[in-house]
Amino acid sequence: MKKQILMAAAFMFLAFTLNASTVNAKGGEYKQIVRHLKTKYKAKKVKIPFMFLARFAVSVVRPAGVKSFSVTIFEDLKFSKETLDAEMQAAMRDSFGAQWSSILRVRSRTGEQVYMYMRDAGKDSVRISLVTINKEQATVIRATVNPDKLAEFMDNPKIFGISLDDGAKTKINKTETPENPEEPKKDN
Repeated sequence: MKKQILMAAAFMFLAFTLNASTVNAKGGEYKQIVRHLKTKYKAKKVKIPFMFLARFAVSVVRPAGVKSFSVTIFEDLKFSKETLDAEMQAAMRDSFGAQWSSILRVRSRTGEQVYMYMRDAGKDSVRISLVTINKEQATVIRATVNPDKLAEFMDNPKIFGISLDDGAKTKINKTETPENPEEPKKDN
């Protein structure tokens, strides 16, 4: 009896240990960047009302191929414009492993910065992480997206069967004019 309890306890311990390491490996990059902004730049996290509801709705509906997402917004960042880019690049290199690819890095003359990383997330999915910093605000976004569904959505933007297209494509087609509208048509 003691042997069975000990085996069960060992099995449970092993299961929880493996589960915890999987969870930490899954979203560690996002958490590291959020922690970096919060501690290094003394940023204050902004509460987004009903974010839990939006995340749940996206996980169920999956609009535009988005399977899941996380958003963290900060305000009142305290940083030096001269060192911010180098510090953020180092933080990104430390946070994102070899499986991530840097696909966008922008630094404007006024100090705004954008960093975007992407990696394969398994079956028909891509994980994207985006960090934007401007003046005293920062936003960190992580999303898992099905690229095929996203492309499909971009061709025909509909959610719940409701078209989000403003009709621009049909307006363009209707307003096309003949090559020489000033020439009268000849009757043959």
